[in-house]
Amino acid sequence: MTIQLLSLGVIGVRLLDCILNSKAIYPDELADQIVNEINHYLVSAPMREKPLLFHLACEVHEALSDRFGRVDSLQVKRDISNMMGLLIYRARVTANQGR
Repeated sequence: MTIQLLSLGVIGVRLLDCILNSKAIYPDELADQIVNEINHYLVSAPMREKPLLFHLACEVHEALSDRFGRVDSLQVKRDISNMMGLLIYRARVTANQGR
């Protein structure tokens, strides 16, 4: 599922780096960092990527807080990077429904 994350290209690599190298302890802290990374990239993102990234940013907080109590272990970070694949899929579906 990490492949889904990397399939996003530059932003996928940036998000994976953010997840794996974060100093966050709690899910909301990491979710804030992920959303900030998405928002920073969104300004220069191609128009076709913007709906997907918007929907992905909307789902990150809830997904992390529902599933994890802490996010400071390497295994949890791997699980989160894999979970991002599902969130990307859902964001793609939602973004395509708006077209």
